[in-house]
Amino acid sequence: MPKRTDLSNTLCPVGRSAELLGDRAVLLILRELFFGNRRFEAIAANTGLGPQLVSARLKLMERQGVVERHAYQDRPPRHDYWLTDKGKDLFDVLYAMRNWAERWAYDEGEIAGPAVRYTHRACGADVGTSTVCPGCGEPLRYGDLKGQPSAALRAEQAARAG
Repeated sequence: MPKRTDLSNTLCPVGRSAELLGDRAVLLILRELFFGNRRFEAIAANTGLGPQLVSARLKLMERQGVVERHAYQDRPPRHDYWLTDKGKDLFDVLYAMRNWAERWAYDEGEIAGPAVRYTHRACGADVGTSTVCPGCGEPLRYGDLKGQPSAALRAEQAARAG
């Protein structure tokens, strides 16, 4: 397999962001952090990624300033992971990916309705795939939404968890 070109020093902003965000594991870990799952075990279980991969990507994300590690237990040492402001700014990227997938990634009839239904915390409106709340007109940002997985997605997650 050919060696991947390092884009960490390119002047192209898409190339630079792809250096971190072009990794499936990083995107899945970000999804979990945006859902409030901060502990290593929950991240590994919900993503289906192996512990070595989760550990390596969390270390990368910490080096990149996307997450901070906080101790929550001394013996044995355990940490949880919190998004930094830099990490929180990736919400719009993942939300755009989710919205694209809800529109284009499923075969017709594969899923009835959205995999995750989002409501605006401030006013309770169902936002669909909007980036501005249809209920109150506020732009939607990190922390503004409450997600409710569909029954089909909950069943898939339960099956994956075993």
